[in-house]
Amino acid sequence: MQPRVFLVAVFLTLLVYANTQVTEETLLNRVQDYMQQAARQAQEALNNVQEYDVTKQAKDWVTDGISSLHDYWSTWTGKFSGLWEKAEEPVADVPPVDVA
Repeated sequence: MQPRVFLVAVFLTLLVYANTQVTEETLLNRVQDYMQQAARQAQEALNNVQEYDVTKQAKDWVTDGISSLHDYWSTWTGKFSGLWEKAEEPVADVPPVDVA
């Protein structure tokens, strides 16, 4: 093999090897950039969902429902607490009645 051909072959091999390294680094950088962008967009979407009026209305609706349920329960316990108090009082012994 002539020395010129050998040198050209070595030079071309080094060029291909260097190009391969750059391509791999570029591909890795692109994947990392894509993942960062996807994570950023997901976070922004989550923040937007939390800021929507519908979300706020649903939260208010649930809060009002729980408050109404608590008021309803308080009303019932207030009405029936008198019965519970009366049931706790001891009942006087009633003398037996003769049926004769």
